[in-house]
Amino acid sequence: MKILVSTISYVNNTKTGSEIYTTFAKRLAKDVLTKTPYDVFINTNRKDLFEEINDNERVTIRDEFIKDHSTHVGAFNQLLKFSAFSEIPSKYDWVIYLDCDAGFTEQVNVESIEKYLVEAENNNIDMVALRTNATYEDSLNQYMESTFNETDFTYTKKPSALFNNKYIFYGVKPEWIGAKLPSEHILIAKNNNKLNKMAQEFENFCYKFETQDKAHPVTFDMEAFEIGVSAFLAGYNMQELGWGTQVELFKVGFNYNNFEKIKV
Repeated sequence: MKILVSTISYVNNTKTGSEIYTTFAKRLAKDVLTKTPYDVFINTNRKDLFEEINDNERVTIRDEFIKDHSTHVGAFNQLLKFSAFSEIPSKYDWVIYLDCDAGFTEQVNVESIEKYLVEAENNNIDMVALRTNATYEDSLNQYMESTFNETDFTYTKKPSALFNNKYIFYGVKPEWIGAKLPSEHILIAKNNNKLNKMAQEFENFCYKFETQDKAHPVTFDMEAFEIGVSAFLAGYNMQELGWGTQVELFKVGFNYNNFEKIKV
């Protein structure tokens, strides 16, 4: 089984210090090279910052997806994550997306991971993610139960909801009911004919996202919403990964390579 680890490391040139994310991505690449047999794709707008690892045959630095996209909408254009799923070569069976500051805590057990993914395939599962109990319908219900403030034209989050701003920005779309809205930090996707469809739907969200006032966006966080809806529109069948499986089987630690404890 051929597995690819894919991540993004876009530098927001308007924000001092955002080059630190290339440092995290290089640490992730080192983890992939030393603790797994997998290849790694790093999608970036600053290929020049990866010269020291670009000559490794297992590492591919891709800068072809930035096109006319913006690196800056609010805090950071998280929707550039669409590039991590774009144009994946057919030789890879599965893609593991990780945020660039994640890492592998120890050597992975290749046979155990392959067994897990084969079992998923046998159960007609072609995507695995965390927090799949968050759904479009449940989040929509929470949004509809929120209270509209006619003074400042905002929604008071009662109950507190992760995705209220998404409904404000995108509107209510009944055709998206059925989507799961998983964690945006890790996603394991079968590289089948659905992946390019998901990447395109995800990029469409990115274009829409970039129409916002960059200084005062309505929404700039919780890209789990766009990831989940894109996967749903592509026809993926998503299964819960579970925290224990992420840690014990895949050996993935969140913020593991952010030694500086920095979030720019």
